[in-house]
Amino acid sequence: MLIGMGEIIREQRRRAGVRQEDLASALGITCQAVSRWETGLSYPDLELIPAIADYFGIGIGELFGRGRERNFTAAADIGGTKIACGIADEEGNVLAEESFPTATGEGGGEVSAGRIASTIRALAEKAGVDRREIRGIGLFSAGPVDPERGTVENPYTLPGWEGFPLTRRISELTGLPARLDNDANGALLGEVLLRDLAGKRVLAVTLGTGVGAAFYDGERVWRAGRFHPELGHVIASSGGEVCYCGRRGCLESRASGKAMNARAEDAGFRRFGGLVSAAKEGDPAAEALLKEILTDLKNGLWNLVLVFKPEILILAGGITGEYFPLFRDAIGELADGREDFVPPFRILPAFQQRNTALAGASMLYKRGEK
Repeated sequence: MLIGMGEIIREQRRRAGVRQEDLASALGITCQAVSRWETGLSYPDLELIPAIADYFGIGIGELFGRGRERNFTAAADIGGTKIACGIADEEGNVLAEESFPTATGEGGGEVSAGRIASTIRALAEKAGVDRREIRGIGLFSAGPVDPERGTVENPYTLPGWEGFPLTRRISELTGLPARLDNDANGALLGEVLLRDLAGKRVLAVTLGTGVGAAFYDGERVWRAGRFHPELGHVIASSGGEVCYCGRRGCLESRASGKAMNARAEDAGFRRFGGLVSAAKEGDPAAEALLKEILTDLKNGLWNLVLVFKPEILILAGGITGEYFPLFRDAIGELADGREDFVPPFRILPAFQQRNTALAGASMLYKRGEK
């Protein structure tokens, strides 16, 4: 299986730091033609191939993928209810994947590690990937995790896993190197790879059962020593119940997907969707509560964009899929007239076509992430 010419052209362009427009201009063709090559919709005319190879300073054989070493990464995305495993190539294409329930409680980490190892072996065989072609295994888990020690330290959604040496056990079971990171970082690395955002400042925020947040500074994910910075616990309000983090009014307890639904139900509405519908119909109580929730969301994100000053903010999580325009419009107000504090930034929905964490595992090895 040779890597497609379009993928090789895209990789060479990235390495050279040139745009599609630059390559098109040099070859005397349209930018759309280059885009179609890179997405596999068409191929360059034969008379253009020497010029393309010359432009990048490579041999024609390399352009066809001859003599190119194949590199793949295995991955496991570990959540409180399920684990997704996959085999991905350097471009983040997931060649094979499979999910199964997460084992929790006493011995849950060991049981799950064994299932991860056997699943990865089966997926590699299914994808036609030799073990020697797999550079390593990227492990992404709901935090807290300790990437330096390779241990899961999460009693909240992974009871029974506290202190479990995940990377050591996976390496022992597979004979492959393994690296562990927070699942928010994994999803962000996948977004950067799949959207070609290297060099951009990217903040990703997932509104799910909790709030997962991660920041990419243009070269690597922002980390703080042994533990992932729990950005979802910045203070967004003076109200609400005390969160398990020990503080009242943090972003996760006020504006996670779970919290939005709970606040709506406590006020007599059918989850967050019912609240939004009632607000659209002019219900004063619904309008007031929706404004309060969106204000808490904006307060928490203001803290993050003020500190990190992203060029791109990615909103992920189940609740954002349906209500992305609502959240985008509310959050977009943060930069209005505040360029001295918060430069303008783009707000994008999460990448939907692939599992971003499984794709992002290759970034742990390809781009020197540690």
